[in-house]
Amino acid sequence: MIAQIKINFDLCKDPLLCRQCLSVCPSVVFVCGPTKIWKGRETDPQEYRIFGRYLDKCSGCGDCVKVCPTGAVDLGFLPKEQLAQRYQEERIAQLKERNS
Repeated sequence: MIAQIKINFDLCKDPLLCRQCLSVCPSVVFVCGPTKIWKGRETDPQEYRIFGRYLDKCSGCGDCVKVCPTGAVDLGFLPKEQLAQRYQEERIAQLKERNS
């Protein structure tokens, strides 16, 4: 089973100041980064998001869910095969969208 972390960006309002899921995660699964990078100007803090980047390292402890003050982090588990299939479907959809 592989952890699947979902972050509700509507609830995660200020990831740059909060960062509680980042600080509590023993596996260093999360990263905080901008959704856009603007050449020649500073990135707006509202454009930053928390991402579950290194899901293969997640131990499934659930500390991120417990510590989130807004309830934005959700943790579930998927069999490896199902996760691989979902990733492949999402990737195909992204490529189709890019080419249309």
